Amino acid sequence: MNVASVRSLKRKCFYALGIIALLSILGYLNLHQLIKNQEVSTAVINISGRQRMLSQKAALLSMQLVEGKDRTERQKIRKSLSEVTALMEKAHNGLINGDKTLNLPGKLSPQLKALYYEPPDRLDLKMRTFIMNTRSLLYETDQNLSPDNPHFRYILAASQGDLLLSIDKVVSEYQAQSESDIKRIQNFALFILFVTLVVLLLEAIIIFRPIIRYIHKETKQLSDSNIKLQRLSTYDSLTGIPNRRYFDEFITREWSRAARDTTWLALIMVDIDFFKNYNDTYGHQAGDDCLQRVAATLQDALKRPADLVARYGGEEFAVVLPGTDLKGAVNVAESLRERIETSKIPHSASLISEYVTVSLGVAATIPALESSPHSLINQADKSLYQAKREGRNRVCAVESIVTGAIPFAGK
Repeated sequence: MNVASVRSLKRKCFYALGIIALLSILGYLNLHQLIKNQEVSTAVINISGRQRMLSQKAALLSMQLVEGKDRTERQKIRKSLSEVTALMEKAHNGLINGDKTLNLPGKLSPQLKALYYEPPDRLDLKMRTFIMNTRSLLYETDQNLSPDNPHFRYILAASQGDLLLSIDKVVSEYQAQSESDIKRIQNFALFILFVTLVVLLLEAIIIFRPIIRYIHKETKQLSDSNIKLQRLSTYDSLTGIPNRRYFDEFITREWSRAARDTTWLALIMVDIDFFKNYNDTYGHQAGDDCLQRVAATLQDALKRPADLVARYGGEEFAVVLPGTDLKGAVNVAESLRERIETSKIPHSASLISEYVTVSLGVAATIPALESSPHSLINQADKSLYQAKREGRNRVCAVESIVTGAIPFAGK
């Protein structure tokens, strides 16, 4: 090989290595962007979805405030309602304007701007009107608290109608945009991978063959990273069980299957009793350990592969039981309650036990094809709140089953 050939070979090697270095940097930046995008998307979807729960809680507290007879009890309810309203307002402002503490970017797409500010949804106006009426109800005197109070009537109507539908549309749009962004970044990652493979193959043929081993190594690393990212998008990083996003996909899929087969579908909502007191007493690290132990106990208690336990949010978990009627679901819920109680996780700040306990709400139905699982989730939520009202550390279930109570939007 003459000097000219050597120089040519060196140039080719330099160019090939330069291209590979550039592609490696792009791949790293793409991976970093994907992880960051997923973290932001998860925060946005969780917080926007939590608005539904907070609106329902605000309506429930408003009802308790109106129906309350004792002045001391009403003062406690006013405090809780004020906290819920503040959370709703903070989350809403963060979703629109951004909030670094909540990991919210505040950048709205044209589709989201239309949902927030333009008819027919105008969620921004609906949410601010809902918050305004909630605060107005808070400042009403006890004499003006009645079922005919206009603020109370608006809160009930909004929490069961247009406000929920608009929130659901926004959450769906956030999810759609997140999936679109992830797909776009993944496609770019695949493009980078393809170009890298071509360059490496040419370098191996023209310069030296051992570079092929490097290709296999890089390919495996990228494949493992994609698997890890996929897991991050559907599993809760703290407890290791499926997250809210996976729960939404799973219950929608099982709902459709149960509707086609005309079979039962049951849902158990699980909430750790006095978990805020636990965090205040033992610290957030111990609180995280407690969540992990409760999640593991719930997971181990389920015997069927078709059943699912997922972290619904905060200290709340959801258990989906396909092919299970209300009686069977209540038995499973009681078993879960006993398993948590017998785990004997110390909880000196609990008002009902020296150990960690849970409250469980159960609902079951035979779905209809034209409906969505929101009806089942709402029923289970109501049962959970009933369990809390009756003293916690217990299982409550709805007495009447409504099949296909909420139709899909647009049908």
